[in-house]
Amino acid sequence: MSITFLLGTRAFIDAEYSLSTTLYIASVVFATSQQLQVRFSTARARTWSITLLISCLMVLTLLLIITGGKDNTGPLWMYLVPPVTMFFAGFVGGLLALIAFTITCAIFLFGFNDAAFVADYTYAFKTRLLYSFLTVSFLSAFYEYSRQKSYDTALYLSEQFERQAKHDHLTNLLNRRGAQQCLDREYARMLRSKRPFSVAIADVDRFKSINDTLGHEQGDEVLRQIAKIFSSRLRGQDILARWGGEEFMFIFADTNEAGAVKALESIKEVLNKAPLDINSKQIHVTSSFGVSEVSADMDTSSAIRRADQALYFAKDTGRNRVCASSSISPSPLSSSTLLKEE
Repeated sequence: MSITFLLGTRAFIDAEYSLSTTLYIASVVFATSQQLQVRFSTARARTWSITLLISCLMVLTLLLIITGGKDNTGPLWMYLVPPVTMFFAGFVGGLLALIAFTITCAIFLFGFNDAAFVADYTYAFKTRLLYSFLTVSFLSAFYEYSRQKSYDTALYLSEQFERQAKHDHLTNLLNRRGAQQCLDREYARMLRSKRPFSVAIADVDRFKSINDTLGHEQGDEVLRQIAKIFSSRLRGQDILARWGGEEFMFIFADTNEAGAVKALESIKEVLNKAPLDINSKQIHVTSSFGVSEVSADMDTSSAIRRADQALYFAKDTGRNRVCASSSISPSPLSSSTLLKEE
């Protein structure tokens, strides 16, 4: 926009009014393209902006080729077309646009007699111009293809690192960090919608004895199979994470405490009736659950503490139970109670 405006002003000072008018119009079109992207941050606006920009640049270049511009130097500006087109339109879109532009230029250069041109070009100049333009187009396309591949690779690696940072390598569930981000997001949604959600913590009963009896590798397999059973009984909007060790966290979206208890009772029954296949041996494993509802007057940390206390109460009163935080004593058992059972 700035370059075409300055060149238009210079042409106007030199009394080349047709050239200056063309450049001023191009400057306005470029400004319009820029404003489309600034004011309307949508995919459609970006598409229109890029189409307007590239079309204007190509039409302006064709006019400069036909008229010659200043002292027949107009064709030199066509070398701007390949990098700009590739940069804004991408590899595929840019390549198609450049092919169409190259064919159009070839038709104008060789399909009409010299009377169609204001400027006078020799045949050698036309061929060298087209060959050099094809070379620049090829190099621009190669660069854009390499850049796009590098970007895709970097994006893939970034997503993999991000996934590793938020997911547990053993169960492929969210880890504590990933779960905390989901809790923060769900809490913000709850404040907007005024609809509560619930969190629950599950602990595999007597997991230490499982590790001691079967070994740690088999203990890891037990956790993997339990994670699959838990995940299979959840809705699409619910979240399951490995909270740590043999503990799992459930986040039930748009669900009050009673609804979460009902869902966990169903999960508990499925686990009770589904023996785990460990080294071709079937073993039965149970789990205890503590549930707490999260509302606007309670932050997630408080809800997690209440769910943890409900879990300890469930463990202390027989295990293989679902216990809601609202049903236990206001002075719940401390975590030291759990140490007595292992």
